Amino acid sequence: MDKRKIGSLTAKGGFINETDICNKFLDYKNDTTAQKWLKVMGYNPNNIDKLTATQIPVRINLDKAIALGITEEKYEESIKFKKADIQVKIEITIDNIVHIENISLKKANKSAGFNQVDKRAVLTYQKIWNFDNDIAKWLRAFTGDILPKDILSQQELEKIKDNRRIFLTEIPKDKLQIIIDFFSNNKTLVISDILRGRGGLSAEWFLVTRKNDDNTLDWILKDINYVVNFYAYGEVSVTLRGSLKIGRVTVQRKGGTPDPTSLQFKINPLELFKADDAK
Repeated sequence: MDKRKIGSLTAKGGFINETDICNKFLDYKNDTTAQKWLKVMGYNPNNIDKLTATQIPVRINLDKAIALGITEEKYEESIKFKKADIQVKIEITIDNIVHIENISLKKANKSAGFNQVDKRAVLTYQKIWNFDNDIAKWLRAFTGDILPKDILSQQELEKIKDNRRIFLTEIPKDKLQIIIDFFSNNKTLVISDILRGRGGLSAEWFLVTRKNDDNTLDWILKDINYVVNFYAYGEVSVTLRGSLKIGRVTVQRKGGTPDPTSLQFKINPLELFKADDAK
């Protein structure tokens, strides 16, 4: 099964969005792009008896979650770790089973492809990944949630670039190494949580639509295991600008509004196209 499929598509002006994707799936009998997506996902369109496609809203109440197949027991986890943007339900008479496929959709310009994939307060990540208070303190200083003046001496304050936050290159080397070691030892878990998520609304597929310089659009669809492994590939290191790099994922202070002191995880979805082009 070819799970590295690249293809082209059309949309009326600008990017194709979640509603467009759902409509294409709903029209799979006539839409050749949707037929290709289904084949990449392992389905023969001719064997499908019924297909429904639903856009998953950003905020979901319990009733909506249950309609999406989430149990009440799994509701909190599914909402907290939701990564799917679209849910496709496929009914095939042969095995009498309803197959549910959750898809994460990313949109990117060919000239500017970075996407934020997760953003939370450092203390929230501490609860999720169980790192110690020392790591939390320095990451909070990195995001500005703890001000430099509250943890640095006057002599140390005179050496930093910004009195609102501390760059990773300004953290004591022994403390920085502890942060690097944590993310090195937990790299797969971290990348999985920010891309796949957990629970009933985690993503099984990753669909990237790319707008080219000539306004044409193309796409790439990959299973989420490939995507997690792809972005986890590489070492954990500190960039020249004082941010963190986890494989192919960049970790920065959010900045701006809202949530200026949150920790932000970013990827470049366009790298998936480059990986396929090299095969």
